[in-house]
Amino acid sequence: MELNRLSFNPRKRSAYETFDLTVLLVKQHAVALVSLYLMMAVPVFLIVGFLVNWGIGGFVVWWLKPVFERPLLDYMSKAVFNQPASIMSSLKLLKQLKMTDMLAHLTVFRLSPNRAFLAPVEQLERLSGERKTKRKQVLFASTKPKQTLWMLFCVHFEFILLMGISALTIALVPHSFSAQEAMYQIFEAPIWVEIAFNFIYIFSISLVAPLFVTGGFLAYLHRRVELEGWDIELAFKNIRTRLAGVVSAVALLLLTTFTLQPSTSYAEQIDKQAVKEQVTALYNEPNVIETETTWVPNIEAKASSSDSDWSWLIDVFTAIGEVFGVLVWVLVSLLVIWLVYYLMQKRGFFANLSLPERSKVNEEPVIPTLFAEIKSKDLPTDLIAAAKQCFEQGQHRMALAYLLHHALSWAQQQHEVRLHRSMTERECKRAIDARVPNQGQAIFARLFSAWVTVAWGHKTPDIDFIELTEQITAMTTETKEQAHEA
Repeated sequence: MELNRLSFNPRKRSAYETFDLTVLLVKQHAVALVSLYLMMAVPVFLIVGFLVNWGIGGFVVWWLKPVFERPLLDYMSKAVFNQPASIMSSLKLLKQLKMTDMLAHLTVFRLSPNRAFLAPVEQLERLSGERKTKRKQVLFASTKPKQTLWMLFCVHFEFILLMGISALTIALVPHSFSAQEAMYQIFEAPIWVEIAFNFIYIFSISLVAPLFVTGGFLAYLHRRVELEGWDIELAFKNIRTRLAGVVSAVALLLLTTFTLQPSTSYAEQIDKQAVKEQVTALYNEPNVIETETTWVPNIEAKASSSDSDWSWLIDVFTAIGEVFGVLVWVLVSLLVIWLVYYLMQKRGFFANLSLPERSKVNEEPVIPTLFAEIKSKDLPTDLIAAAKQCFEQGQHRMALAYLLHHALSWAQQQHEVRLHRSMTERECKRAIDARVPNQGQAIFARLFSAWVTVAWGHKTPDIDFIELTEQITAMTTETKEQAHEA
């Protein structure tokens, strides 16, 4: 490990200084890290969304966070030591992950705040079994990495980004857009709102995941600085580099001086065997020298025993693991091929690709508040007859309100006109013109004009009310008869 290639000064830092350094490093590689995360999360979300459900797709992305974080760790482990790092090489790391470790992180340790702090032990040191357990105990001994606080910060930061981006998106939607009200409906929102919200969530976690992974990795590195004295080792290396020229000159001078001296040696002869035995005995003393193994490749030496040799069993399990890994990738490939084939057969080579529609439910017609002169529970059964009666009694506003209830309900049911309660007369007319035929548009124009005269001008409408009522009745009745014939 070349400590002189570190991109930061390996000195002892507090947990908060470590997190501050995390932000600085993530800013340097933000584009690559966010792109790397999106390249993994977005395809998973689309596949699960198309095959199962978009809400489940967002849940699967959240559940697979520990898997998506490993390529980020690989990228940062190279970038911190100024080694060549690329997105594609980090993505290939997914094939090298141990299935047992990933299953543990996706089940038992899924909510553990220390997964980013301990991930280098499995991924970089490649330890397993008892050695991995002891290594983790050493890292946690007499240290406070503050990983729980760091995870809480990242979770709250994700939530703030999710709510902020969602609120900004809703705020930028024009007020006259008919789907604005649907965006506030949590359980009855259109499917495109659900997809958009999940995409915003994926984008939010892709911005925070580099911070969480890099923070845990730097906490791990600074723990090793404390254990192994990287700062002292690097200081001695720098001193050696600065004094290399001076030492060479002094060594040359001493060599020249001693070569001019007599070759006779008056020192006592050293017993090399006795010195070797003393050094060996000193190393065997348990309390004199403390030994510790760090960052050793997981290469198990084969035990040579004439009585029992279990190497064949290890080879069998290794072969089974390799075959199982190949089968998993074959199944994934077949799933992708089937998905592409399904879309090509059912969607016309993606030309007519459309999102699956929700099952339609019988929704009550939405009447804008400007026209809601009466409550829905007080509406008469025959709105046309009630309108004629009110008009004869001089209640022109109520008569037109009954006609608007009848006509707008018919437009929503027959032509799927989208209305919401905050619409004005002009916005309602615009939405109706986009869906209702020309003959119906003329009738609605007269109806809205009469309403504006009564409601806003407080004048008697200059219309033939009976004729207008008959036209509305004929329009709605004709559509119902055509529907019955069909």
